[in-house]
Amino acid sequence: MSSSKMGSRLHFAAPNRFLPAAAAAAAGGILSKNVRYKFWAVMLVGTICVLTILHSMTASTFRRRSHEESWYSEASVVKVCPLQKHESPPVTSVESLIKAMRAKSRQAAAAAGSTTETFFSASKRREWHRKNPCQSRDQMRALYMLRKVTPDVDDNPKWKLVLKEYEILHRTCVRRMGNVTEFFLKKKTIEGCNFVVADTERGTGIGNKLLSIVSIFLYALLTQRVMLVPFATAIPGVMCEPFEGSSWVIDPELRNFTQARENPKLWGTVSKFHQNVDSCFSDDHAAAELRSSSWNMKFFNRDSSTGHDSSAGGELQMNKSRAAASGKNPAVKKIYASRVSEVWDGQPHPRFFCDTEQAHYSRGVTWVYFRESLYFVPKLFAIPSFRAVMEELFPDRYVLPHVLRSVMLPSDAVWGRVRQVHDAYFRHAETRVGIQVRYFHGLSDFELLHQVTENNIQRCLVEHKLLPDPSEKRNHNAHRHHLLQFRSNKTSETQSLNVTTVFIASLYQSLNEKLKNLYLRSALETGDAIGVVQLSHENQQLFGLEVDRQALAEILCLSLSDHLLLTPQSTFGALAQGYGGLRPWFTDIRPHTFSACVRAQSMETCYQLPNTKKFSCPHDLHVHGKAVSQLVPYITDCHLVEEPVFKVRGAGLGMQLLTAHDHSNNKRDATSNL
Repeated sequence: MSSSKMGSRLHFAAPNRFLPAAAAAAAGGILSKNVRYKFWAVMLVGTICVLTILHSMTASTFRRRSHEESWYSEASVVKVCPLQKHESPPVTSVESLIKAMRAKSRQAAAAAGSTTETFFSASKRREWHRKNPCQSRDQMRALYMLRKVTPDVDDNPKWKLVLKEYEILHRTCVRRMGNVTEFFLKKKTIEGCNFVVADTERGTGIGNKLLSIVSIFLYALLTQRVMLVPFATAIPGVMCEPFEGSSWVIDPELRNFTQARENPKLWGTVSKFHQNVDSCFSDDHAAAELRSSSWNMKFFNRDSSTGHDSSAGGELQMNKSRAAASGKNPAVKKIYASRVSEVWDGQPHPRFFCDTEQAHYSRGVTWVYFRESLYFVPKLFAIPSFRAVMEELFPDRYVLPHVLRSVMLPSDAVWGRVRQVHDAYFRHAETRVGIQVRYFHGLSDFELLHQVTENNIQRCLVEHKLLPDPSEKRNHNAHRHHLLQFRSNKTSETQSLNVTTVFIASLYQSLNEKLKNLYLRSALETGDAIGVVQLSHENQQLFGLEVDRQALAEILCLSLSDHLLLTPQSTFGALAQGYGGLRPWFTDIRPHTFSACVRAQSMETCYQLPNTKKFSCPHDLHVHGKAVSQLVPYITDCHLVEEPVFKVRGAGLGMQLLTAHDHSNNKRDATSNL
């Protein structure tokens, strides 16, 4: 059989066995043109059916994986690392910050199909203020202006402009949210709106609570996030609603926020967030090594002698170099909600204060959850991408007076008490001296330390001429001459009389009795009149709404003083210092020191117990491992008198912003000694 015949037989036999009749006929070239068209139509329909089935299977698998990884949003895969994706111009000035907030407000309003969503009419404004009365909003600054010795801090127009824009953003986003519980649990989003939850540990005192909220609020403002506060932390009845036309309070029943650590399916962990960031700088193999490293398992594996995180820095740099060599940049998952700390430390994780991590928070996390109790504003100044805006917004670094007086506003129930004390004891006083005494271990500390503390307080007041020396008695003839003058010209004598009011805030009454014995039961050589006022003395630390109201009232009364004498490390006193814009004196009871008190080095309070004083930024190699004070010279150690009472992991002195100059307390020679 010839090869041609063999080929011919195979040509006709194979189609008859394996193809339909129509296909065999076509192969033999005997079908008409119409039959061939029908054949290809059948093949096309079959292909479409197969592709549809495969697509359905793939989509089902993707939905199942998305459900299992519940902390990710539905649109979870970002093709480009957020650090490299500049969706909007960077915020480098107050002007650009205002523009960014305006843009986000417009985005949120436009998403609702409204061009007037950001508008707040006069009638709505009046109605909101009727439902949310707050006299301190308009009266507070005027009360500080009545001080006769210490001038108030200068007004800050830029801060007012920024705060006004933030109020618009807050109002626009909160209106769009509707039911907050449903919004959060269903992982909804609003174009232009990201959120911060400012929570505190249970049992946190009002001093720690308010200082922490101030820190979190500044972060929210810098990153254009809407700050919401759980009911218990916001302490309604003590504080006003700060943002006109809106509310910052989360429903008290919304346990998803108040117990974030117990809801890992709702709030992503810090380690998961760090894995997300690290994946931008490593190939798959390096990322796997990183996930198994101790960096993401031990958040505070620090060198106690330096306070610097000692783990994983070199490994991360190695992974970054390896990634650069491989040219790989894996997809990054966008996180819907994430915490900033894992264990109680009163502050965010050290990597929170890094540019790379902040870029990922900004572009990759919708909700950020804080549960803190420390004042960490100095480290916000340290973040390079925040620094220019912070320096322009607070050129003298007087942060606390402006933020406290505009955001942490006392309710009318509290403000009424403050006005009463002011009108009864402060208004006609030439000088006001505030003294705050805290014994950190309660009654046992009081019994051990109150005599030396009170003796040092008395010495401090006299040595620095805050009060006259009570040991210098007037002679009888001078006293009689003084009385005759007073009777002959009562008006003139009253005007020249130097009245000093001493306001004491303490759980114990011992100092009050001591000063009254010294100044109210004997005549003074100078003819000065000294009044001593103390509103409460519970003898123990209490909690509750009424306690918080009274505590805030006494803090504000202290802040209206010309001169403050505080207990070091007390956040109660720190709030008085902040509201008043004062550089206080600290009672000094350290062993082996001879000073009765020392002058604070700044109007800003101390950032107590920072987890590190160095940058822990493994992806920002230009700052990683360097001391914050080395790169930001106006951030320094707190005063030696503020050595921590409670040691946490061997932490030493805290960090502090140095204000530009002592604007007030050098007005008298009496207070210029350091």
